Amino acid sequence: MDLVTPSIGLIVWQTIIFLILMFFLTKYAWKPIIKFIDKREEKIRISIEKADQVQRKLDSVENEKNKILKDARIKRDMILKEAIQIKENIKHKSMEEGFLEKKKILEETKKIIQIERKTAIQDLKNQIGDISIKIAEKILMKEFDKHPKMDKQEKFIKELLNNKFH
Repeated sequence: MDLVTPSIGLIVWQTIIFLILMFFLTKYAWKPIIKFIDKREEKIRISIEKADQVQRKLDSVENEKNKILKDARIKRDMILKEAIQIKENIKHKSMEEGFLEKKKILEETKKIIQIERKTAIQDLKNQIGDISIKIAEKILMKEFDKHPKMDKQEKFIKELLNNKFH
């Protein structure tokens, strides 16, 4: 039974050793261990607070970034709308200017055509007049050739005609 039940002397010595061990542990080990644990706990608490602060800052920065992006998109959309409107205005203005220029060119062309037409008609009248005079001259020449008495008159008409055409 000695193996299962310890003797009283053994119990006393084990208790004394245990108490001495507890004394040394409380005096020399537990205070530094507890101080170390307390310091570590404080560091962890400070780190958690800093992490929370950083997280709050990140959240505020994220919110500010989203706000700036939203404002930038709104400004971009406004600039695009203005650019499209300016493009349309320029397009309409150029079409109107083109139409006015086309109308002006057509009017000038009509005036030029009328002037050219009048000039061509005048030239044609002059040519017809010249041809008529030549025909009349030939007819008169034939008539004078038939009548030899008219030499004086013939000379006079020739002189007149020569003076007129030269």
